[in-house]
Amino acid sequence: MANGNHDDGSSAPTRIREVRPAGKPDAKADAMREAAAPKPAPAPTPVMQSDIGAGASGATQIRGYSGMAQGQGQGQMAEKDTGGFDPVVGWLVVVAGPGRGNAVNIKAGMNSVGRNANQRISLNFGDPAISAEGAAFITFEPKRGTFHINHGGKANIVYLNEEAVLTPMLMAAGNMVSIGETKLRFVPLCGPEFNWDEAK
Repeated sequence: MANGNHDDGSSAPTRIREVRPAGKPDAKADAMREAAAPKPAPAPTPVMQSDIGAGASGATQIRGYSGMAQGQGQGQMAEKDTGGFDPVVGWLVVVAGPGRGNAVNIKAGMNSVGRNANQRISLNFGDPAISAEGAAFITFEPKRGTFHINHGGKANIVYLNEEAVLTPMLMAAGNMVSIGETKLRFVPLCGPEFNWDEAK
């Protein structure tokens, strides 16, 4: 009679071997091999520089140019060019339109006329018809002691004594300059009778 011991193989541990079909990759082994392999260094992140004029912290200057940055007073630039002496050579007096009763200085050389404060002749009295920059140019030529006015190529038309300024025109004392709603009387200081070079 059997003693209840039945040799069915249960007394010995059974090893189960995983059989993979031929050609099927072992995903777990591949993942372990990839984890153990050295990883390449990450590519450097490019550093973007700000565009010129788009939030740059400092003023952009052209190599070899020592002029002042835009937005700084052009009167200061003129003083630097003339050795610190940039005298008044005449005036424009506002006789009609916004700013009536005010006067603005004319300096030697070329004077840009406009509403902005960086213009050598700033007409910021509230006339929107005057261009912000380069509405006109008034030039004092010190060798001959003469004044000329020229248009600035802007939409506003400049008039000298009711005549459109399309080319440079000679100015004389008492001439009327019209830009937009503003009329200005020209009052020269320098000319054939007086100039700053002879007054030294």
